[in-house]
Amino acid sequence: MLSAATLVVLATLVLNANRLIVEGEKGIVKGEAFDLAVSYAQALLTEISRKQFDAGTVSGGQSTGNFTGSGSLGPSSSELSQIDPWPDVAPFKSIAAYNDADDYHGYQRSVDTDVIRGLNLWVEVYYVNSWAPDTKTTSKTYFKRVIVNVQHTTFLNTVSFSSLVTN
Repeated sequence: MLSAATLVVLATLVLNANRLIVEGEKGIVKGEAFDLAVSYAQALLTEISRKQFDAGTVSGGQSTGNFTGSGSLGPSSSELSQIDPWPDVAPFKSIAAYNDADDYHGYQRSVDTDVIRGLNLWVEVYYVNSWAPDTKTTSKTYFKRVIVNVQHTTFLNTVSFSSLVTN
C-alpha cells in the first residue's frame, strides 16, 4: 500500500503534468489565433485595396478637392444599413455594400472558425502624405493609410496590419 506522502507526491506530479498539457494546448491555440489573424487581416486588406480610392474619383475625377473630407471617412448611412448583423459576419456583406476604401473606416468584422470563435477585426482609414505615410493628416491627399486591427479576448492581444492605398 502507498503511503500518504507517496500519494501526495503522485497527485502533485499528475496535476503538474495536466497543467503543462493545458498550457501547451493554450500555446498552440494562441499560435493558431495569430496565424488566423494574419490570414483574415490580409484578406480584408486585399478586399479594401480592390475598391476605388474614393467616391469622389468616380464623379469628380482626380482632384483632391472632390475627395471625401477627413472628418467624413466611413460608410454612408445607406452603405452601413446593408451590414446586418453588426459586426459583420460571414458571408461578409462589406464586399457588396462598400464601394471605396474609406467606407471601411470604423468597420468591424467577427470571424468564427473551427479552431477559434470570436476573432475580432476592426479598421481605421485616414489620409497621409507621401513624405509621411504613417502620420495622419486632415488634408485630402492621394494616399490613405488602412489599418486592420485583430484581437481575441483570450488568445490574442491586438495586432495591427497596415497598407497604403493610393489614387
